[in-house]
Amino acid sequence: MQIGIPSTKEVRIEVNMKKMGFADRAIFILGLTLAGVITFVLVAGVIVAVLKFFMDSKQRPVQIHSGPMPDDEPKAEFF
Repeated sequence: MQIGIPSTKEVRIEVNMKKMGFADRAIFILGLTLAGVITFVLVAGVIVAVLKFFMDSKQRPVQIHSGPMPDDEPKAEFF
């Protein structure tokens, strides 16, 4: 008796589309489509994030030197 990973002869899983019913085929195709959409969204998100990272790192940071804000209404002086 062997314990471990079974050989390819022992485990054989085949998807036989001819024996599947209509509902099973529809669910199978929808599952593959969903997996493709999720993969596309993840890959596109990673590409956009990497491009944004490189675009932001090439820009120099802007330094703002602000002065004191002038008063629009000066305070009245009381004697």
